[in-house]
Amino acid sequence: MKSMNFYKNTMKRIRTSIAVLLLAGVAAVSLRAQGQGMGQGAMQGDGEKLTAYKIAFFTKNLDLTPSEAEKFWPVYNDYSARKSKLQADRLLLMRYAAQNKDNMTEAEVISTADKLTQSFADEASMVVSFNENLKKVLPPAKVIRLYQVENQYKQQLLRELNQRRQGPAQQGQQGMRRSSGQSGRAAMTE
Repeated sequence: MKSMNFYKNTMKRIRTSIAVLLLAGVAAVSLRAQGQGMGQGAMQGDGEKLTAYKIAFFTKNLDLTPSEAEKFWPVYNDYSARKSKLQADRLLLMRYAAQNKDNMTEAEVISTADKLTQSFADEASMVVSFNENLKKVLPPAKVIRLYQVENQYKQQLLRELNQRRQGPAQQGQQGMRRSSGQSGRAAMTE
């Protein structure tokens, strides 16, 4: 009986791994075809790796079945693209206001503030709509889990970015400090 459960679990993991790899490949190809990569040249390769990593991270941590993944990713990718555009437009508006603050009339300042406020309202509306769409393709527990996984993913990327910035020598030194009994915070302040 135990060997049967082991076999079932192993087969489930293999199927999930195959599904993740297939989805990562499809997503990378579709992003390239749509021109939504993170950049050109060397950056585009990094963007594809990041996309594949994100797909694998989300699929694994959400424990998506192949059927769920097939329905989830188009909804998530559409939301993510619209949210990114909205945030990029808002950032441009804020940069414009910061660079031209001394030359803007009061009416322009008010208009800019109104546009920024509307941008935040549009994003909130987009989140509500996204949540409703998610409930059509995922069970409620996985919808909640998605929001947790998004935060975990961002934290993981920040950790990896900080590790890359520190370089191998500093990472080794911090590891030695922590293992010698000092807290992480104390080791970072030295």
